[in-house]
Amino acid sequence: MGLLWENLAKQLESVRAAAPVVSADAGASREARLKAALKAVENSGNTMMIESLKAAMEGREAKMELPPVASGPAAFLETLKAQSTKG
Repeated sequence: MGLLWENLAKQLESVRAAAPVVSADAGASREARLKAALKAVENSGNTMMIESLKAAMEGREAKMELPPVASGPAAFLETLKAQSTKG
């Protein structure tokens, strides 16, 4: 067991001694990162992601229009029924 702890200690020492990883946008401002993200997803068609990024840039809450989702015991039982008919 002592050997395991020594091995772990050596690995931790090597991790601590390694050079810190610097991200490419470490110096970029939040707004610049948001603009870059928006540019990257503009052509994806993901309207929720685009709205979320625009809202973050404008400092407001995103307006998400999510489709209605059935909930409650009836929806749960319907899901179970659908799964049992598949298999």
